[in-house]
Amino acid sequence: MNTIPNSTEKIQLGVLGEHLPHTLSPEIHFDLLKQQHISADFKVYEMSKTEVHHVLDVMREKNIIGMNVTIPYKETVYRMMDVLDPHAAEIGAVNTIYQKDGKFYGYNTDYIGVLSMFEKAGISLKGLDTVILGSGGAAKALIYAFHLAKASSITIAARNKKELSHLREMFPYISTCSFKDIPDGDVIINTTPIGMYPNVGESVVDASVIRRFRIASDIVYNPLMTEFLRIAESRGLQIVTGLMMLVDQAIGSEEIWFHKTLDYNMGNHVHDELAARF
Repeated sequence: MNTIPNSTEKIQLGVLGEHLPHTLSPEIHFDLLKQQHISADFKVYEMSKTEVHHVLDVMREKNIIGMNVTIPYKETVYRMMDVLDPHAAEIGAVNTIYQKDGKFYGYNTDYIGVLSMFEKAGISLKGLDTVILGSGGAAKALIYAFHLAKASSITIAARNKKELSHLREMFPYISTCSFKDIPDGDVIINTTPIGMYPNVGESVVDASVIRRFRIASDIVYNPLMTEFLRIAESRGLQIVTGLMMLVDQAIGSEEIWFHKTLDYNMGNHVHDELAARF
């Protein structure tokens, strides 16, 4: 299937966000595109909360066939799509836009990145008791992924009671709690920005909570070894760093834009190159 009207034109792709001075998306996508011998431009589109409502006009004008969407716009873009993929509809957020024949299709590949991240770490989530720290937009894809993987239980720990109530409405199969009442389990994963550069010495929970689990993961990737993961490793837990999720959701987006099935190991090289920096 031809994705552009003129084969001599470069395919136009991009990433949408509010503040993206350090985004890794172009570097990741250029590596993946090079491996597939695809000639494309991948540009960064920073938009304010007012400007973002015109993103589809920008995509039409510039003939951008594919756009990745990052925080804080995944829920905003979700409401703008002509057609929603069933996974995106379940998650309530869009991280991948595909433009075709004047229509905009919304997808979510974050959950694919989550599943691939754990699979590559040799971890089966089936039958495990899981705790997700944080109730923001990232938690939705984690909840959905863990449910697909048949986790035995999914508990969301957060401070914002309104957001927890909203998540229970969206995902009736989850439990919720405060940070003070976190149950024991198998897997604990941080989805909050706590511990992200420059606040590298902070952890969302302390060792007394972390040591009650076998596996710890953090979707923060700068630094790759967060304080949360450092504590976990020092207590003997298996740790799963978050950069692979970012790389593999990008592979999922390219599968959509180019109508093909890709080998997710193609992201390992760029993952390792980027990991060496953090």
